[in-house]
Amino acid sequence: MIERAYDGCGRCFVGVRRLSQMSASTFSPERQREDVLAAARAAGGHVIAWADDWEVSGATDPMTRPKLGPWSRNERGPYNGIAGAAVDRLGRNLFDCLNTGYMMRDAGLTLLTYGHDGCRSSPKWASIGFAQDA
Repeated sequence: MIERAYDGCGRCFVGVRRLSQMSASTFSPERQREDVLAAARAAGGHVIAWADDWEVSGATDPMTRPKLGPWSRNERGPYNGIAGAAVDRLGRNLFDCLNTGYMMRDAGLTLLTYGHDGCRSSPKWASIGFAQDA
């Protein structure tokens, strides 16, 4: 599902959603979708594709996840970063989140998550770092 096609605007994000069990109602796919879209909008961007990893444990390395992995390994089309509904949708532990963040930084990509107070002008989203200015 594409919300809007890649247009080279510099704010084209891949939406990242993950659930360990599809029956888990605490962080539903619909809620994650709304949170990801809100984070992308708050950053002045839009979602060009979804990396939906359903039935995938949070302990799975983000680089090897079935849907997120190919984006992380640059096996998909162009994009400017990823937007997640929460940090724990990226990985279960700090190590995986930091590795993903550093990989994104080194590639000149942005990493966003919803619901953090890291940006005073827009408290509903935060870049959890690693964004590079063009």
